[in-house]
Amino acid sequence: MRWLLSLLLLSGLVAGESLAKHGVTVTVRVEQDAVGPVLVAVFRPEQRTPELHLYSKDLPADGAGQATRLALAPSAPIRPRGPLSDDQPVHELQGLAVYPNSAAVTLRLPVTAPPGTGPVTVPVLVSYMACTADSCLVPVVDAQLAVVMAGSGAVAVEPVPDPVVRESAPSAAQLRAVVRDELERALDPAGIRWRRPATPADAEALIREAHAAGKAALLDFTGPSCVNCQLMAKTVLRLPAVARAWNAQVPIEVDTDPPHDDLAAWQQERFKTQSRPLYIRLGADGSETRWDRVFEPSDSATMQRFHGFLDGSAAGDSSGTGGGWGEFLLLAVLGGLFTLVMPCTYPMIPFTVNVFTKQAAAGAKLVPLAAFYALGIVGCFIGVGVLVTGVFGASLTTLAGHPVTNLLIGVLFAVLGLSLLGAFFLQPPAWMQALSGGSRGGYLGSLLMGLTFAITAFTCTAPFAGAVLAAGVSQGAWGAAVLGMAVYSGTIALPFFLLALAPGMLKRLPKAGAWMNEFKVVGGLVEIAAALKFLAICDYAWGWGLIGRTFSLVAWSVISLAIATYAMGWWRHEGDDRVEHAGLGRLTAAIIFAGLGLWLASGLAGANLGLIESFFPGDAAP
Repeated sequence: MRWLLSLLLLSGLVAGESLAKHGVTVTVRVEQDAVGPVLVAVFRPEQRTPELHLYSKDLPADGAGQATRLALAPSAPIRPRGPLSDDQPVHELQGLAVYPNSAAVTLRLPVTAPPGTGPVTVPVLVSYMACTADSCLVPVVDAQLAVVMAGSGAVAVEPVPDPVVRESAPSAAQLRAVVRDELERALDPAGIRWRRPATPADAEALIREAHAAGKAALLDFTGPSCVNCQLMAKTVLRLPAVARAWNAQVPIEVDTDPPHDDLAAWQQERFKTQSRPLYIRLGADGSETRWDRVFEPSDSATMQRFHGFLDGSAAGDSSGTGGGWGEFLLLAVLGGLFTLVMPCTYPMIPFTVNVFTKQAAAGAKLVPLAAFYALGIVGCFIGVGVLVTGVFGASLTTLAGHPVTNLLIGVLFAVLGLSLLGAFFLQPPAWMQALSGGSRGGYLGSLLMGLTFAITAFTCTAPFAGAVLAAGVSQGAWGAAVLGMAVYSGTIALPFFLLALAPGMLKRLPKAGAWMNEFKVVGGLVEIAAALKFLAICDYAWGWGLIGRTFSLVAWSVISLAIATYAMGWWRHEGDDRVEHAGLGRLTAAIIFAGLGLWLASGLAGANLGLIESFFPGDAAP
């Protein structure tokens, strides 16, 4: 048997099977030298553009990158009898030794012959990482193969399952990361060479590798659901000078959206924040600086400070995410104002004032009654914020980025939008309305009447309250949802409080009429358009391939143009009055929405739409 195996080996009839993974095909076989058997592994990078290269076999194990290695597994029945050798020259690339681009590298490891005369299974380990000049694919570390040897021969090479082998079975998240790497290289080959950890342990290992190489670790805490993160990634971080500054260190992109809950918890535990975007520079000397400001590439002064932060010559900037809190509070105020003029809210104004007028005629004091009524409205919405904060606690950012959360919000917006368009009628169940009180008098009655208003106006308040609540959750801070609900409901309650104090002001308010129905139709169309923003995140996370940049821009453009024609009275909805003459207000609204529709359509022709581009995490900006 032994002589037959040796004959097969020498005649070249025995070929090893191949392992193809992450840009490289590895073939392992056995050859014979003058002394004994030699394990041979051939690493062939795939032919692609940009070209791939492999790191040298002598790359330090504790530094950046993954060395190309061939080794015997600890359980192997044989031992090396000489050093590992290669057949390719190496050159330096960014401080690391690499083999030439696209070159097949052959490693040889002389080994002792296995004992006995029968076949012996010898487990061997191969490691490598394929890279371009800009980024790397997922490393393969100690992937195990089995060489069946007898004396100095081999009859087969086959993969051996090993549950502890790292990267032997890439997860769905890792495969998505590989696809994203490929897309980034195709669209922007001069971009940042991100290292993307899958676990906190991987992140810590990358930080140690950077420091061992004498470089700073630059961390980017981000996620597909973070609009400001996507905005920075598609504007500032795409600039060649910025990319070079990142690549001069070790750039690490930390995705804290689900399913990376452990990375979100790691950010919270180690850095005591859930803020995104967040850039942290961990210097090799132990220094730590942070940057969380969102800015435009045209802001040269801020850009200069950002470069100083990246190279360590200047302090970071933790002054906030570009006015994120101000925008959040503005959204809460505007949401409350829009809610006030919705069809199920506005008619409550004269009803409320009439109730307080009657109580004033009976001798009641209006100030405390109005205050309790406003407190009922505010208390109902704050209760929702407290519920969200209390239930989800420190995982608010994870909650906001979860595709299930975005699916629920997107479907809710779509359903409520269709409801505003008259497809069906939504209202809270009768038991909930009855539980809120009714028309009782006194302070308790005023408080319960405020709760009644908040519940009965559910159809109109839910879309705006939901938007404020979602924005509050995305802030990732304790109490943000509560604060948002307080500002939103306070904006609603304040006019009721003032009108209750001065019933005569009611006469100055415009009467409810057809204009309110038109406002409802426009609001319904806007709600449906807003739903696509949340569904786009689900599409990216679950790989639907349906609701991306193209679909959303087409839908938004069509909706904008539809609103423009509706404002002009060219089409009418059930319950609308006929438009005999389009006045200045209608003409202005039509021009604004028509311009918006055409601008959105220009994005389909390759125009960069700025902030809008950040809504599409899976699509690159032009």
